[in-house]
Amino acid sequence: MKLGTTTLILGVALTVVAGLFGAASFGLIETNNVSKASTTTTGLITGHVTTIHKDSAGNVVGYRQSDNLIVNGGENCTLKMLFAAAGGAAGGNNVCTGANTAGYRWIAIGNTTSSYIAGNTPGAPLPTDTNLGNPYNSTAANAGMARKFGNVGLSGWSNSTGSTNAGTATVVMSATFTNNAVGARVVNESGLFNMTDGGSNHQTDGMFAKQVFSGISLNANDSLTVQWTINVGGTSTFGTGGS
Repeated sequence: MKLGTTTLILGVALTVVAGLFGAASFGLIETNNVSKASTTTTGLITGHVTTIHKDSAGNVVGYRQSDNLIVNGGENCTLKMLFAAAGGAAGGNNVCTGANTAGYRWIAIGNTTSSYIAGNTPGAPLPTDTNLGNPYNSTAANAGMARKFGNVGLSGWSNSTGSTNAGTATVVMSATFTNNAVGARVVNESGLFNMTDGGSNHQTDGMFAKQVFSGISLNANDSLTVQWTINVGGTSTFGTGGS
């Protein structure tokens, strides 16, 4: 009885092996062990926002860091400016708005709802957003809070020089806003734009990226430094294996 069982198992094993060889000969099983090309990439364009809140005496009372969202308009215009600056399909689709004479260097802040309560976090930004929810404009009521040209400085640029594909090119821009208005002002959003002003409602400029955060209440003469870091590169893998 034991011999019969062993013979049966051996017969099944031989049948399976024969089936595998047959399948391979008809191309049903992949026998080439050469690695396939890998085109997995991550982090091609990423951003980061840092806010530093100081009181009227210059003391730091708040420090925050968060990633940002690069919106569709920013991605589309970047591609158009790189590969179709003279026109073409991208230009015909009007993907770039605003004055593209100085890049996306204008930093804006705002309070996304007029009834916003400090300490709560507004809704997350969406890729389809084209503006801040409620930007502070250049009116006397919001003195010192209107958008400003981001300062880069000598140390703000960093080229990608690494020998691996993990290197990035980086630009760091910052602007400091001082609440010169009467009474406190809440800031819970920031964005990067390509114009100093897009009209009274900021509807004719282009936005590259946006972030929202829990409310920062600026009392009279308090200041808020907003620093944007944009990274280009950081590819994880881009293999060239054969097939």
